[in-house]
Amino acid sequence: MAGRGGYRLQRLSRARLALAAGQEMTRKRHLMFALVEADLTEPLRRMADHKARSGESLSLSGYVATCLARTLREFPEVNAFRRGRSLVLLDEVIVVVLLERRIDAQSAVAYVPIRGADRKTLVDVTHEIRAEQAAEPRIVAGQRWMESVPVILTPLVFGIASRSIGWALKFGVAGVNNVGVGQEVTGWGLAPGAGTVAVTIGGIESRPSSDGTIRRIAHLTLSFDHDVVDGAPAARFAARLLEHHAAGQIA
Repeated sequence: MAGRGGYRLQRLSRARLALAAGQEMTRKRHLMFALVEADLTEPLRRMADHKARSGESLSLSGYVATCLARTLREFPEVNAFRRGRSLVLLDEVIVVVLLERRIDAQSAVAYVPIRGADRKTLVDVTHEIRAEQAAEPRIVAGQRWMESVPVILTPLVFGIASRSIGWALKFGVAGVNNVGVGQEVTGWGLAPGAGTVAVTIGGIESRPSSDGTIRRIAHLTLSFDHDVVDGAPAARFAARLLEHHAAGQIA
């Protein structure tokens, strides 16, 4: 809309409205956070070798997603969400990877649910992510009616969605968000997901070690829904997740 008086108005796209409304799903959660460092020296070396052989760049977000999925397989009690007085435990491991997109000329987020992620290789996951990046930008299910929902009713609508078994069977309870995009910076990003467990990738730094080698250290923020996971189990989950990251398993 044309500006006057020193400002202009731009109507929010459906994708932006849905993203903002989706934050209501985190507003009432009792979240725990863990700021951890993951040694990605070996996986990044193997990813570089793969690119040298095949010309294909593997996804860092995809690698974190595969590590998260394999950890969820070992801790099935975390692959769950609270629904009233009950816990709903999911049989399938689904990890949503968040991607930056442009939809309706505005910044937006694409949600890529990786189904059966614990059984897939990094190459498999990368192909799904690249396919979404190459596809025509689109809004996800539920965004089309977002413009018609009055703002005052948004918390109610998304509160219902957060307890929906159908929603969980489609998008799972785990997510990966990359705010650092592999930049050489030191720091963590705080971006709590709408599910039970989320991993936010911050900066990646090169750090000399005591043996004279250079290690590649990623700053990861883990968030857990405290209604589902207590502190000690979350700590064990985080420790195992970091072991998967350091192992460098890309196949």
